[in-house]
Amino acid sequence: MVKLVKSAVKCYKKKTKKNVGGQKKTYEYNQYLVPLKRSDKLDCSMEVFIIPQSDLKDLVDEEGELKDISAQKSEYKKHLAQYETELADLEWKHNQLSKTYKGLFNKYNKARRKQQDLEERVKKLESDRTKLIEALKKERADKKIVQKGSFRGQVSSQELAAEQNKIKENTPTSSVKDDKKDKEDTDLWTSLKSRLTKKEQEEE
Repeated sequence: MVKLVKSAVKCYKKKTKKNVGGQKKTYEYNQYLVPLKRSDKLDCSMEVFIIPQSDLKDLVDEEGELKDISAQKSEYKKHLAQYETELADLEWKHNQLSKTYKGLFNKYNKARRKQQDLEERVKKLESDRTKLIEALKKERADKKIVQKGSFRGQVSSQELAAEQNKIKENTPTSSVKDDKKDKEDTDLWTSLKSRLTKKEQEEE
């Protein structure tokens, strides 16, 4: 039979003074006391266990005797085995999740590197495209200049041929008046040269 001694825990404030940094300071803390009666018949220096009343009903019956805790022990073992099984399952899941996380992390890094490479390629292609557009514009401008110059040369040759035909038609068959003929030829060439120069200036 377990001997039960019923009492109540009492506490009171206790003050103490200490020197801290050359100054006296007062500290206050709780002091606990479990009063006993002479009828409890406890010897001095006897070791005792204090159990809260709320926990006592699980260990001692109404008559003050210890309950049979073998059933509780078996139940505790059962719960312990269940907890160990759950712990092993959680550890296995944790390992699987760790492997999955590592795999996903590696895939993410590969995808990120691939995306960076694609972005670099897009930037390079954009730069090459801009350069090609500028080169094409320059080539077209140069081609227009060349075509314009060729067109001018062609027109001038045609006009020159027409003027030469006019000269042949207006050339006198007689050998008389050679001085007059030379003068007319000179005036005609001067007029032709003036017309060609004016034409080129207008086209420019």
